[in-house]
Amino acid sequence: MGNFKKGLLVGGAVGAFLTWLNVTPKGKKVRSQIMSHLEPLFNELKISLKQLEGPTQEMYDALVERAVEEYGAKAELAFEVKNSLVRQLKKRWKELEKDLRK
Repeated sequence: MGNFKKGLLVGGAVGAFLTWLNVTPKGKKVRSQIMSHLEPLFNELKISLKQLEGPTQEMYDALVERAVEEYGAKAELAFEVKNSLVRQLKKRWKELEKDLRK
């Protein structure tokens, strides 16, 4: 299978998953569970980054991926949930960067 077809398949699967999260009652429940995991993880990352000297976005992204993988294993989170957490946490870098400058 070519890269284009793989990308099309993965994109369709992600789109279907996101639609499911926003439309169905069970999807909304899963989305709220994802959001409940988001804040504790973000707070842990904030503490970890404050201990580092001169944190960068690359350092943050690597820390996010490792933290979500460890947290996901403990909490037995599904692959899609872990990916969603990683995406949401990576989007919050700018917010964290401003907080670190204070």
